[in-house]
Amino acid sequence: MDTGTVRIFAIFLAVVLPSFAEILTDQPDCQDFKSCNSCLSKGSCVWCVNKAICTTDSCGNDNIIYPSHIRALMAGSQFCPRVVTPENKLIVQSGKEERIVVRITQIYMYMAFTPWKCRISQDGKETIINATLVADEVFCEPVVLYSYSRPYADAGVSVLWEHSKAFDGALPLIICRCDMDPNCPACKKQL
Repeated sequence: MDTGTVRIFAIFLAVVLPSFAEILTDQPDCQDFKSCNSCLSKGSCVWCVNKAICTTDSCGNDNIIYPSHIRALMAGSQFCPRVVTPENKLIVQSGKEERIVVRITQIYMYMAFTPWKCRISQDGKETIINATLVADEVFCEPVVLYSYSRPYADAGVSVLWEHSKAFDGALPLIICRCDMDPNCPACKKQL
């Protein structure tokens, strides 16, 4: 082979095949990323789906999501298991039992057969409740949420599978007190 052909072949390999030296460089900070999207934003880290870890090491027999600049079947954050963020925040009534439903995407087959949980975060506190997966929706067990001293309180609901592995993102939630604001949409539903 002449020099020109070797150069073209080397460029072809660099573009078509991901270089393991490029993917698996020694980046000790990859393990600091706890979500798939943040992991892939690093550029040199990969997300091991079943292990739910960010690494530069091999994922073994796991589904691997590569950064978008790597030419691979699953490359880019669109493959990350995540909560689908609705256009509007969900509004619930303070002190009333509610069943919260969270829509998710990128559910891998083995996830479906594991325990599911909803993690509700409000004012720096977390509550974890059991949940059930049906198609692409996670149904949290009924829960009573409170806004204690304000008419409205913000919260978020994230989804856990296999007890503690989290989907990216959270469903934004507003808890309103009808005694402080009877015009809250959740209060009007009661009429």
